[in-house]
Amino acid sequence: MKSYPAWACALMLLVAIPARVGFSQKQPPSFAITGPTIIAFFSPATQNQADDNEAFSDFQFHFSKFESPLKRAGITLCRADAHSFRVRNAGRSQTFWPGKIGVGYYLVAPGMAPQIEYGVMTDADLLEIARKYFGRAIE
Repeated sequence: MKSYPAWACALMLLVAIPARVGFSQKQPPSFAITGPTIIAFFSPATQNQADDNEAFSDFQFHFSKFESPLKRAGITLCRADAHSFRVRNAGRSQTFWPGKIGVGYYLVAPGMAPQIEYGVMTDADLLEIARKYFGRAIE
């Protein structure tokens, strides 16, 4: 039987334990932009802060109100509850990190530069911003 130095055994354990215990780096959500799209984001770190529970509740409430008008206007609404997400637009891929605020809306269309709005918005506010950015009637 072959013996290994103590440092080699320790190294093997460091490599093997995370895989068995379930430590893994979760891939951020990824969105391929094929048409007008709004990605509503709310970072898990922000969700876990006790004083932000009301903001998260408002975010969820308004998110449900956006869906129908945006769908009728041909705008895809996605949600990213993650620390970051990837966007593939016009053959280019980039990772977006929301930063300290951690909640907002990422508006994008094929070949267009994204517009990022931070904070929780009412449905009326977001729909007005979407009208201007996408140049579409939204009812």
